[in-house]
This record gives sequence, C-alpha cells and structure tokens, in this order.
Amino acid sequence: MVIPIVLWGKKALSHCISSVLLLPDQKTIVTGCYDGQICLWQVSPETLKTTPRCLLVGHTASILCLAHASILPDNAYFVSSSENGEMNTWDLNDGKCIEATKSIYIHTNIQAYRMVGADDVRLFCNGYYAEVIIMNPFTLEIIFSLSSRVNPDWISAFYVLKPYTCKDDVVLGLTTTGTVKVWTLEDKSYGPTNTPVYENESKQIRCLNALTMACCSQHHRTVLIVSSKSWQIYDAGDFSVLCTVHAPCNERWLGGQFLAPDRVLIWTDEGRGYLYKLPAK
Repeated sequence: MVIPIVLWGKKALSHCISSVLLLPDQKTIVTGCYDGQICLWQVSPETLKTTPRCLLVGHTASILCLAHASILPDNAYFVSSSENGEMNTWDLNDGKCIEATKSIYIHTNIQAYRMVGADDVRLFCNGYYAEVIIMNPFTLEIIFSLSSRVNPDWISAFYVLKPYTCKDDVVLGLTTTGTVKVWTLEDKSYGPTNTPVYENESKQIRCLNALTMACCSQHHRTVLIVSSKSWQIYDAGDFSVLCTVHAPCNERWLGGQFLAPDRVLIWTDEGRGYLYKLPAK
C-alpha cells in the first residue's frame, strides 16, 4: 500500500487557481492551479465557509478544465485535464486517481452531459482541435467525435441540450471564425465507431473567438454567446441577433450564464459580475 502525504512548512503551497468546479452536491468545490495541483474544498451550506480538505498531486502542467464524472449518487468522481494533454479521473472520497491518460488533444472546455439512453454522463470536450470529442469519464476513451464538412476549424464554444420538440440530443457549436454548427445525435452515435458524425446545419455569424455558449434551460431557442468584447443573445431558430452588450471600458468579458429566462449573469477579467435583465420582446 502506498499512501501519498503532502507536507509543507509554516506557509502552505501557492495555489494560483486556473479552473473551478462546484460539484452537484453543492458542498464540494474543486480548484485546479497553474502548478498542476488540485485542491478539494469543503463548503458549509449554512455559513458558506470554505475549508481545504485534500490536495491532489498528479499533473505536471496547468489545469485547464474540470468536470464531474457521474450524476449517480453513489459515484463521487470528477475529471481533470491539463495543458499538456494529461487527463485524470479522481475519487472524491479518498482523493485516489482511478484512471490516467495522456492525449494528443488539448481540451479547454469539458461539459458533462447524460445522453438520451445512456446510463451515466459522457464528457463533451473541445479545445485546440477541429472536433468535439465525446469520452467515457471512467476509461477516458474516445467514444466518437463530431466533425465538420463546412468550414472546419477549432471549436471555441459549444453547448449540449435536448430540445423539447426533439427526441435526440443536439449539440450547438461555434468555431473560432464564427461558424455555427448544429449536430443531432441519433442512437447510432452512441457506440464506438471510426466514422465521425457530421453537422446537420452550418451558418456564418458575426462572432469571432467566442468564450462561452449557453442555452436557457426554460427556453432553448434563446442562446447566449460571450466573447471578450461583447455578449449577444441569439435566436437558435435562424441565429438572428436579438441584443448585444459591449464590455465596460478597460474590462473584458470572460463568461456568462442564464439565471432565468430573462436574467443573465456576465463576469469580467476584473473580478466583477454584471446582472442583466433581457428585453421583454
């Protein structure tokens, strides 16, 4: 038996945070840092006091993204990915690394999503490559990929959802050069295959180097896209622009999300969050 122990002196190790993950139990926060360490924090629901519980050492480069690996109550796992292609799956209970791999794909964003007909979540990944990669969170194997026939380029942002009017899952993606992609995931997409899944629709919009794409959970046709200079609301039906808000002076947008059908929260590189109410129309 090998028991890893982390020791330090009067001052703890520096932990310059590069990524943050709040787990579904709302009581655990996972932070990755530029030095490659990962810290687990226990959060008190009553006081919101945050206490470091465990330091995980297993990466040799900066942590770019974190994602939970299961929605099942008995499975407390999460996945980390670093800037040199390392991916690890961790057990939250004891901090043990249960799976590790190194890939040629460098992921910058991972969304954990439970597909129609699947027992547990799959990892939808994008990064410094021209596809959306779907992976098994426990084996870290690629199940299938989403590729482009029209204007293939790096995917800068994407979002996975199941529309109310469709029996299949849908992936909205946006390339760095502003081409919107729509993939419909039918049952044949679930199994391992060497044949990539190509987009059903493709359209050019005026949005370069997007950072975040999100759909409203109550109204899937409302799409939020955030880039450094502006955030915009689009209609997913024809991807027409409904409204645009530019970044404040000397600030850059970093991301955003829907809080309600008419409320969005956008944050900047200055540490500020801005709450907006969308127009009634």
